[in-house]
Amino acid sequence: MSLFNLFKKKNNRIGLALSGGGLHGAAHVGVLQVLEREGIRPEIIAGTSAGALVGGAYAAGVTTEQLSEIFLKMSWTDFVRPAWRNSLGMFNTKPMEDYITRIIGEQLIEELPIKFLAVTCDILTGEKVLLNKGRLATAMRASSAYPGLFTPVETDDGKMLIDGGVIDNLPAELVRAMGADYVIGVDVSEHEFPIEKPTGTIEMLLAISTLMQTRSAYPGEDDMDCLIRPDLRQYSSWKTGYMEEMMAAGRASGELAVLKIKKDLK
Repeated sequence: MSLFNLFKKKNNRIGLALSGGGLHGAAHVGVLQVLEREGIRPEIIAGTSAGALVGGAYAAGVTTEQLSEIFLKMSWTDFVRPAWRNSLGMFNTKPMEDYITRIIGEQLIEELPIKFLAVTCDILTGEKVLLNKGRLATAMRASSAYPGLFTPVETDDGKMLIDGGVIDNLPAELVRAMGADYVIGVDVSEHEFPIEKPTGTIEMLLAISTLMQTRSAYPGEDDMDCLIRPDLRQYSSWKTGYMEEMMAAGRASGELAVLKIKKDLK
């Protein structure tokens, strides 16, 4: 047991809110590496989109070393394939779900060692849909089904689920509601305007992604005890060439936050 866990207040259940942000999610791994090194382990995690992918895997027991290796080796061809004509998206992410399943197996959210929730949105009603039970791999895929680019995930009860970033890109308030006493938010989303002029359909959708993340419901300061925001401005959230750099940015921001977290919780 680390000294941090030995001396922290007994009632301080640590919760982690992880934002969406495309491949900027690699920075989540860097933050987790620092927190883990310092013995700061969340008991509750809620994630949106990329945050649901990283947070769900971590809640299922995937190590930060394994997560780092996944990001360094990943290729979009591992996660998507072109959708059929007249599909509700340009790419089908069923390969993503299959890839996740090979890593975590058939785990159910309600049986995870860390309490977890994935944020999605029902495109048919505009309502926020919170996935806190059922098949984890499917929930992770649904939370990251960016509309127009990736096909939605349809449920047995008639919902059509898309990327949770449409409605709640940093679910800190949910982490508090799940029982966390101390909430750490990690925001890897894009907030920069103007952006480069789109030159095609995919770039147009990615520009909308930036707008969506910027305008999505954002928690107030009272919903978080510590906000970590890695500096990712120079890296594309959709290109795979800068994974190590983005994880390093996550580690750098985590190092800055650790002293505050320890001070708050001891």
